[in-house]
Amino acid sequence: MNTMDFNIGIEDVGVAVLQELWNKVAIQATGLVSETKDLLFEKDSFLEFSRSISELNILLDKLNARKVENALGLESTKAKLTTLNRQLKKASKIIKDYKCGSRLRLLLKSHSMLLQMQDVAKDIANTISSFQLVNLDIALHLNSMTNQIINNLESMEFRSAAATESIASEMENSMSQNATNRENAQKLLEKIADALGARANASLVQNELQLLKQEKEEMEAQKKQAEALQLSQLIDFLYTTEVVTRPDDEGTSTYHQQYPIGSFICELCNKMMTDPVAIICGHSFERKAIQEHFRRGEKNCPTCRQELSSLELTPNLLLRNSIEEWNQRDQDLKFQAAVHGLKSIDHSRQDTALEDMQFLLKMPRYVTKAAEEGLATKLVVILKDEGVNAVAALKCLYYLAKHNDEQKETIVKAGGIRRIVKHIYNGGSKHDAVAVLLELSAKETLGEKIGNAKDCIPLLVSLLHKDNTEVSQKSHKVLQNLSLNTHFVVKMAEAGHLQPFVARFNEAPQETRTLMAAALTNMQLKENSVEDLKEPQFIQNLVQMLSSSSPACKSACLKSIKKLVAYPRIVKRLLKDPATIPHLLGLISFNKSDPHLKQEAAEILANMIGASQQFEQLKYQGLEELQSKYNVCVLLQLVTSSEDQTRIQFLRLLVELSYKSEIARDIIRSEQEATAHLFSSLYSDHPAPAVRRWAMKLIYCISKGHPDGVPLPPSPAKETAINTLSMIFINSPDIEERSTAAGIISQLPRDDSSIDEILRKSEVLKAIHEVICSMDEENWGNRAQSNQGTSLLENALAALLRYTEPNKPELQKQLGRLEVYPSLVRVLTRGSSLAKKRTAIALAQLSQSASLSVSNETIKQTKHPVPLFDLMKNVSIMLCFSASSENENSCPVHGAACSPRDTFCLVKADAVRPLVRTLSETESGVAEAALTALETLLIDHSTLTDATAAIVDNQGVVAILQLLDKGSSSAKTKALDLFQKILEHTTIAETLKKRFENILVQLLQDDELKKKAALVLRQMGIIPDQSSYF
Repeated sequence: MNTMDFNIGIEDVGVAVLQELWNKVAIQATGLVSETKDLLFEKDSFLEFSRSISELNILLDKLNARKVENALGLESTKAKLTTLNRQLKKASKIIKDYKCGSRLRLLLKSHSMLLQMQDVAKDIANTISSFQLVNLDIALHLNSMTNQIINNLESMEFRSAAATESIASEMENSMSQNATNRENAQKLLEKIADALGARANASLVQNELQLLKQEKEEMEAQKKQAEALQLSQLIDFLYTTEVVTRPDDEGTSTYHQQYPIGSFICELCNKMMTDPVAIICGHSFERKAIQEHFRRGEKNCPTCRQELSSLELTPNLLLRNSIEEWNQRDQDLKFQAAVHGLKSIDHSRQDTALEDMQFLLKMPRYVTKAAEEGLATKLVVILKDEGVNAVAALKCLYYLAKHNDEQKETIVKAGGIRRIVKHIYNGGSKHDAVAVLLELSAKETLGEKIGNAKDCIPLLVSLLHKDNTEVSQKSHKVLQNLSLNTHFVVKMAEAGHLQPFVARFNEAPQETRTLMAAALTNMQLKENSVEDLKEPQFIQNLVQMLSSSSPACKSACLKSIKKLVAYPRIVKRLLKDPATIPHLLGLISFNKSDPHLKQEAAEILANMIGASQQFEQLKYQGLEELQSKYNVCVLLQLVTSSEDQTRIQFLRLLVELSYKSEIARDIIRSEQEATAHLFSSLYSDHPAPAVRRWAMKLIYCISKGHPDGVPLPPSPAKETAINTLSMIFINSPDIEERSTAAGIISQLPRDDSSIDEILRKSEVLKAIHEVICSMDEENWGNRAQSNQGTSLLENALAALLRYTEPNKPELQKQLGRLEVYPSLVRVLTRGSSLAKKRTAIALAQLSQSASLSVSNETIKQTKHPVPLFDLMKNVSIMLCFSASSENENSCPVHGAACSPRDTFCLVKADAVRPLVRTLSETESGVAEAALTALETLLIDHSTLTDATAAIVDNQGVVAILQLLDKGSSSAKTKALDLFQKILEHTTIAETLKKRFENILVQLLQDDELKKKAALVLRQMGIIPDQSSYF
């Protein structure tokens, strides 16, 4: 046809779009007329429809689109043209489907397709009517043509010929009854051939089969179940005629499935009905589908289009029973086909069979059939093949195990457990695999097999913490089923799952507990799993084993407790149990106890006390009992009477106890005989190194910080003890032993001059010097000090403090003869916090002695004037200055009055700046010691100005400022004292003064510091003399 020319202007875009749409409708109408040619059935009905569409095409060619647009409006016209175009396309598609594909399917579907065409014809008529062409100014004959087209399409009926409907009905009945009679099938084929105008031969059947199979694949790909089922029925029907033979492979691949007839499929939802109901006209539908149809406001039957006088629904029990019977037959056929598929060697056929079988085995009746077919063994074998759907195989095994106990045995005998474990290890479906194990583990004898399977229990434990909650829960239930077996709960515990172990231990007899405790000793426990062992009942039962009469039970218990005390949380629980320490003490104090058991008990107590952050005797009754005089004395007695290895543990226990308990320390100090024995351990003929080391640690522990120092035995043992300690410190190759000896020497009583004399004659000071120098060299070489090396330096410096005391001039002179000062000053830069603190104290004592000596000598010379030459001579004698060095090394504070050889001067030793830097140390007492040392520079009033300048020049004011801002309360107190003295003899820069003012004002809020802060502020002229702070 010739498309219309609307003669539109370029600007009129809307009309241009309308023209394009009008042309599309005309082209679609032309194509539809062409499609109606060469139809196989019901040619008359389609010929009448074709004439009406041709007339519509003519009408479209004659009409003026602009008039239509002016009458209806642009948007309305476009909407109606779009609707008409869509309806013409729908009719074209129905006709194409009617023409193409299998003629058998066309016969079967002819009735429904004709009804669709009838509905489309009416829809087209309604759309043409909506254009209201009668209201337009058009020619009279065009108006008449329009009315004729509308009337024809509205009244048009598409009816199947009686013969066609009869054949279609016979085909449906044959398929619904699953007819397999060859003779009847051949008669029906002849009728079909007559209707098609063909001959009932192999060529017809082959062609139809090829088309049907192709269409079936297409329907299956599009998930159109009903169409696929119907096509399969037609294929089976053609094979029933035996005109052609069904191929063997096709027979098994289609599983001989029996497909439902069309009446089983709901027309509305296109699914097989499960709850069919009949409406008043007699047609049946799925209940939910027809209810939804009525909810949308529809009141016509979806099948016959009859308007319904009532929307009442009646259950179609006959149809339901028929569907259920058909389903049963279909499932039986599927099962048999699946059995054959599983026994095939083709993976794709096995996968298809598994998909069907996993659905069927949900029903117990097919589990019984599967057992009869021996499928359990086959399914286990299939699991070995990575190319097969293992998930479906596991589901099948799950249903077999769930519904049949005998099948559980079969699965296990076939090696199912090992295959399932490997499947999980290889990353397979954990959910389905564990589900099978859960079913199997419900039977105790099979649970034994699961528990004994290699790596199975560790694997299940690893699944407990998976993100998949269901897998985790099922794994937990499997492990619960295995928990009656002690061996298995031990395996679980070894894998990190301790809850079953604890539960089993609590309910087990003593013999079993002994075995479990022994197993616990060898386990590699993880920090997060130890929490389960804190359970009070478990701890109580474990501790109770200590009172057993069985040595094996006690030994296993001690070993397991020894392992557990490595975890602080368990230690707290053990201490909380009031029986723990009494039972351990009982093993220790009982004379007939095995020495090895005593040793283990002592080691456990030592570990428990060592793991306690503080000695909470008030919180734990057992600790109070442990530090009683009786028990401490028992331990001291055992130290003297036991073999070396046992003595070591008792000494270690006493050391740990002494570190935590002042009561225990005082008891040990009061036992002179016991302490004398400790010292005798140091110089016995053949002391075990470890015994001597722990004895020294105990002596140091009970001496450290005590006002009376080391509880030395009376003479002559005292001298022997001191000399022995000195020799150990000087000569021992063991750094830890030397450190402890130095610590004890530092705690020797201060007011005993005989001790000073012994030390003066010894090589102790020289050894201290060597330690300081060696540590200095080690740091200088950028090698990290060991903890033992650090401790040795700290304790050597503590011992050095005896030599720097101002009231021990002889020891100071001995120190002055050594070149120790440079290395000592370097400790302030490189040592630990404690080493810095002790160094600062030593420097303070040395500086104090020198300053007092210089100051006193100056006072004497002022009262008794002497010639200048004699004064300098005296000072030179006092400081041992050589004439050659007086002018070269003159001190900026003390001038020629300080000598670097015989006395000590902070300035000359370059110690001022390191001391100032030490003020930034945050550890307790370090900054205070440094401040004390710096204050010694200000003792001599005649040198205050120069001494103050030395501190200021070395950034001392800035360091004091920082200390006042962030230091401890005690450090701030000393810093305020020093700053106050500095202010008297120097002027502070305005910028620093403002910063000091801000910090000092803040300190006015501190009750302990406000008075000193106010005094400094007054000295700075910031607050008046009459301030309320005074």
